[in-house]
Amino acid sequence: MEITRMFSADSESALWEQVAADITRQPNLYDYRAELCQQHYCVWLEIDIDLGGGFEGGYEITTLRAEVPGRPALHFALHEQDWIHEIGKLLGLEDVQLGYAELDKTFIITTNDPNALRQLLAEPDVHAILLRHPAGRLALAPASAEANAPVVLTFSEERALLEPEQLREIYHLLLRILQQLAPAPFGLPSN
Repeated sequence: MEITRMFSADSESALWEQVAADITRQPNLYDYRAELCQQHYCVWLEIDIDLGGGFEGGYEITTLRAEVPGRPALHFALHEQDWIHEIGKLLGLEDVQLGYAELDKTFIITTNDPNALRQLLAEPDVHAILLRHPAGRLALAPASAEANAPVVLTFSEERALLEPEQLREIYHLLLRILQQLAPAPFGLPSN
């Protein structure tokens, strides 16, 4: 049975005290779901672990996602450089270079606006977080092909991230990007 936990706080540290305490109380995190709300930003956290069995292989995935208010026109995806994507580049897949040597070397980057993405990812601590997760995927795209589909910011990695500090770091990355894409309404603090 899926249970979605709900956490809310005015600051990141207060929010993550709650989340970390809950995660450490769980006997297992095979199917963990939480909604994390800080001021007017909400991020959904999902950890799925399937151990498999018999002839089936198992899988692990950690996903953090947030709907971006205002439907930004910028869309992008950063994902792992691997031999499959190298073949795709040979067949015409566009890989944008942002001018950040380590990010350009580590990720395949696609976007409809390289200059806007360059600005969005300009901070060195954003680079550091992304580089600690070279197998991760960070994307900003419509949730579906429907005309009014919400635009969703998503980070996913095909492994179970179970340490609260790792999860908080990725949450922090998404929150910083959200704050740039959709600044808090006038009068509300953004942290």
